[in-house]
Amino acid sequence: MISGASSAELVIAEPNSHEAELLVLLSAQRGIRAVAAEDGKSALDLIDHSTKAFLLEIELPGWDGFRCLEFLTAHHPSIPTIVLSHTDQAAAAVKALQLGASHYLTKPFDPEELFFEVYRAFKQRSLGAQGMQPTPPQVTGESDGPTMVATSPAMSDLMEKAEKIAPLDAGVLLTGESGVGKGILARKIHALSPRADRPFVVVSCPALPRDLLESELFGHEKGAFTGAIKRRIGKIESAAGGTLFLDEIGELPIDLQPKLLSVLQDRQFHRVGGEKIIHSNIRLIAATNIDFSGRIRDGSFRKDLYYRISAIPLDIPPLRDRPEEIAPLIRQILADIADRRSTPLLELSPDAMVLAERYHWPGNIREMENILERSSAFCGGHTITAVDLPAEFHSLPNGEHHQSIADLGNRPLKEIERAAIMQSLKLCNGNKAETARRLGISEKSIYNKIRSYQAMPS
Repeated sequence: MISGASSAELVIAEPNSHEAELLVLLSAQRGIRAVAAEDGKSALDLIDHSTKAFLLEIELPGWDGFRCLEFLTAHHPSIPTIVLSHTDQAAAAVKALQLGASHYLTKPFDPEELFFEVYRAFKQRSLGAQGMQPTPPQVTGESDGPTMVATSPAMSDLMEKAEKIAPLDAGVLLTGESGVGKGILARKIHALSPRADRPFVVVSCPALPRDLLESELFGHEKGAFTGAIKRRIGKIESAAGGTLFLDEIGELPIDLQPKLLSVLQDRQFHRVGGEKIIHSNIRLIAATNIDFSGRIRDGSFRKDLYYRISAIPLDIPPLRDRPEEIAPLIRQILADIADRRSTPLLELSPDAMVLAERYHWPGNIREMENILERSSAFCGGHTITAVDLPAEFHSLPNGEHHQSIADLGNRPLKEIERAAIMQSLKLCNGNKAETARRLGISEKSIYNKIRSYQAMPS
């Protein structure tokens, strides 16, 4: 079965029909034309002049993912390929990267992370079409850096500190809630530093299984493990002279922490399976949304590594604490969306802007990007009105919860939890992945909770 639209920007090879349809739907919600096929050969046949990226599941009937990658590298080298694999396929994922994949994600994947990589691939394809040198996967080196909105006193102070510490080589630890813009600030610090003309390399610690994370960071030699068919240069080595950004460093496995500490202290390391000493000249910027004190107490994070990475701590306040920046951020994000789609400038109607400024934005800037992508895809014309915004924007006058909180005092905790999950599920139009993201729990937990509620008396 093939689903989606012809002349698609994103071609998907996914053997599971339900997952294929979901990926096409998620793409449409973000204004991306996508088409899917359930086998590799059929998916490759869908590539045309409109294709900007290819999304590939490793396990496919007929032509498997590896054969598809070989074909893409030989016949469509300018089309970036994002690979999907299961968590127990670390060696296969390494092989996929060696065969030319620009990035890979493990299943179950986070839709936000997936489409972040899709947009990155679109940008890489666009640069290639313009005859410009595309940046390597997970590596950026923009000299001017991304734009940040800093009109509130808190953000103005934060940017002033960032400018002061940018010329230094000391480690920087960025803290703040998920989606608050830690990656943007990291890129800004790099762009303001003397290393701005060198690579900015990103590694997401929780996105990779442990075995692949070690290879991703430090590289490996040919034959180091099953699937290591040739030498691979790791991200630390790729960042030579530049900046290494470790996102969610609190999730770094405990057995890899001494090796990273050695890199930071001695500026040298070995590739996996190698004996040669590799010298490293990098600046580390790390980010986390966790409190390290608990991790250090339970032994899952080394105190000496924490001190090394947090020489300069910078905390980014949540969006709800800087409401004066909501409107400028919306205008900036809509301008980026219009530029990416090559459409006229998008805008919010006055009534929609009022709702947006009242909303509490629990997912911060990442949630804002997601909502604006979705709303702009379905709005009439180029103006997003109040009716185009999600239901939760209309359900909380002035963004307050006073009445609902007052009703919770005498209710059992399990009943409150059930009400919160079912209401959130309704606000997300039944989207369990979105519900899980908003509540800060796993999608598996959502399914388990719903099953338990179905067994409970009404």
